[in-house]
Amino acid sequence: MDKGMRRYRKVFTVAVALGAVVAFAATTAGAATSSKGPSVDVYCAAPINTPAASAPQRCSGAAAAFRWLNGHGGLGKLHQRVVMKVCNTNFTPTGEIQCGQEATTDKSAVAMVGPITILSTATFMTNLQTAGIPVINAAVSDPTILTDSVSFPLGSENFAPAACAVLAAQASHAKSVGFATTSNPSGIQETQAAISALPGVGLTNAGMVSFPITAPSLAPYVEQLSQDKPQLTVLTASPQDVGGWLSTAASLGVHGPLCVQDALVDAQVLAGLGGAALNFYTAANLPNVNSTAYPELATFRAQAAAEVAAGDTTASTGPANNGVEVLAGWLGAQVVIQGAAKVNGAVTHAKLLAALNHLTATFGTGKGAILPPINFAKPNPNKSIAREFNTKEFLKEWDPTTGKFLAVTSVKPVYGDKIVPSP
Repeated sequence: MDKGMRRYRKVFTVAVALGAVVAFAATTAGAATSSKGPSVDVYCAAPINTPAASAPQRCSGAAAAFRWLNGHGGLGKLHQRVVMKVCNTNFTPTGEIQCGQEATTDKSAVAMVGPITILSTATFMTNLQTAGIPVINAAVSDPTILTDSVSFPLGSENFAPAACAVLAAQASHAKSVGFATTSNPSGIQETQAAISALPGVGLTNAGMVSFPITAPSLAPYVEQLSQDKPQLTVLTASPQDVGGWLSTAASLGVHGPLCVQDALVDAQVLAGLGGAALNFYTAANLPNVNSTAYPELATFRAQAAAEVAAGDTTASTGPANNGVEVLAGWLGAQVVIQGAAKVNGAVTHAKLLAALNHLTATFGTGKGAILPPINFAKPNPNKSIAREFNTKEFLKEWDPTTGKFLAVTSVKPVYGDKIVPSP
């Protein structure tokens, strides 16, 4: 595997205590001012430094927000101190379940922010649902995240492949779309949803390949799909496999427009590919973290930089890290902060859940808002995605000259639940 891919395999560098199956990093993120109530625990779960996946960035983003909060008044009306607890799932089914159980058995736990679970998400969510612990901005990797009443997603990653197909086809003038995905249930389900969106926009399905997460080489799958001659390829995979697919395709001389979910590829990997990364697109719901068009991003960058200075390198917004995922975790923390502000007395998971269910979360104002206001009291009318409050996706394109992703303004955004037919 090339050096670019190894950059994802970083250990979350806050004091880590290893257990038999799961690993934790806990930080109080600085002392709270005028604290009158007991401290509270906020959890995050993700695979960290495993061979197949490493994705601590959402956890780091949340930690950055709470570090700042603890030094500027604390959480809620009693100015409570937040202890951030990061649980390493080790990318195993048991690890994911145990991370959820750690939160549900912690009397001080008030929320789970930004978890990334792939293998046992349904059980993970069921346990948190039973305990009544809010799950805020989890990576959308299972239908339970879109239906459980404790879930508060801010985006719609599940619609990214469909948005890729529709938006990138417009940008590249493609008429046929080929699909590649890891052979896990969520990847296959999202790809099938994308395929179902094609007829409604006049596109044809060129073919689909799926490959195991543990595939030693992606060459056979790249070659198989290339034989179908798609005019656009939509790839649904981990950051490691996205980079692996790109480098494999370049080595085989397979070229053509390709689109993935935003934040699934390292900018330095793309920069290293040079001209082989032309016509590379992402379907996104968050802006680039270094954009100056969103005032709140300046606040985010400052807090992320402070977290890096405290030793958490995966809070970086630099090109060697997944800054959009850091932002996703930070935004999840803002929901906790806004919900806790509505709670009378000490913040508990039950009080926070009740407050969130009546909250309209905001992420800036007007055109400078990072996300549109999200009213958690208004579920999606489609019951199969009742907890999906924001399905807007827009297109970005990699610019090899500047080494940045640029929003494609010539293609209008889409709403995932509008382009994918209801079941």
